[in-house]
Amino acid sequence: MAHAAHVSAVRSLYKRILMLHRFMPIDLRALGDQYVKDEFKRHKTASGEEVTRFMTEWQ
Repeated sequence: MAHAAHVSAVRSLYKRILMLHRFMPIDLRALGDQYVKDEFKRHKTASGEEVTRFMTEWQ
C-alpha cells in the first residue's frame, strides 16, 4: 500500500472508532478513547506485518 493511502486508511479507521464512541456513556467513552489513542500510538512504528494484523483486528 502506498504510504499516503496507508496514512489515509489509518486516519479514517481512527476517526470512525472515535465517532462510534460518541454513543457510549461518558465514562466508557473516556476509557475507550484513551485506549484507542494509546493503541494507535504504540503501533505507529510497527512493521508491515504487524500493521496489517493491527488494521485487520480493528476493522
